[in-house]
Amino acid sequence: MIIKEAQESDLRRIAECHISAFPKSLSSALGIRYVTKMLGWYLSSDQTFLFFLEEEKLVKGYCGGMIRMAAGAGSASSMAQFSFDQAVRSFLVRPWLVLHTEVRAKYFFIVRNLWTRLKRLVNSDSEITSTNTFVFEPYVALVVIGVKADDHSKGLGSILLKEFERRTVILGLKKMLLTVLTANERALKSYLRNGWVVSKVEGKSTSMEKRLN
Repeated sequence: MIIKEAQESDLRRIAECHISAFPKSLSSALGIRYVTKMLGWYLSSDQTFLFFLEEEKLVKGYCGGMIRMAAGAGSASSMAQFSFDQAVRSFLVRPWLVLHTEVRAKYFFIVRNLWTRLKRLVNSDSEITSTNTFVFEPYVALVVIGVKADDHSKGLGSILLKEFERRTVILGLKKMLLTVLTANERALKSYLRNGWVVSKVEGKSTSMEKRLN
C-alpha cells in the first residue's frame, strides 16, 4: 500500500473509489464524469491538494484538503463553481435527480451558487471587499476522505488522516478543521480515535478540529 499525489490521469480511478465509498451521495448519482470533474478542483489551485492510497494499481482510499490562509469562499461553493457546467449536463441527462434528498436539503446553497455564477457572467470585473475585522487563524480543511466499500475496517482511514496531518505539519500550520454529518457515526468514531474533537454541532452537521503541537 503506497500513498500517491493525485494527477489528472488518476482522477477517474479516484472517482470510482468515491462512488464506491459514497454510493448514495448526489455526486455519485450524477455519474463518473461529474465526480471526475469535481475531483479536478483539488488540482486546480496551489491551495488545494488530493492524495490517494494505491495497492496493485487499485485506489483503496483518498483524501482532499484546502489550505486556508485568509477568510474567503468555502470549499463547497468553490467546488460547485468549478464543476458547474458538468453538473448542468449531468442533471439534464438525469432530471429526476432534482428530487434527490441532497438537492432538497441544499436549495438555498444551489440558488446562491446560481446567482454567483450569473453575477460573474454579467460583471466579471467586480470585486468583493470584506469588511470583517476579526483575526483569522490559518488552518487546513479536510474537505473529503473516502475508503472503498470493500476496504472498510482495515485502518485505511487512519492512514489517510495521518498523511493529512503530516502535510499540515509540512505547511507549518497547526490547526485542522472538518465538518461531518452528525448521523455518520462510523466517521465520527474514526475522527475521535485519531484525536479530533467536536467543536460545534449545528443542525445535521458536526464541526471538528485538531491542533498539532
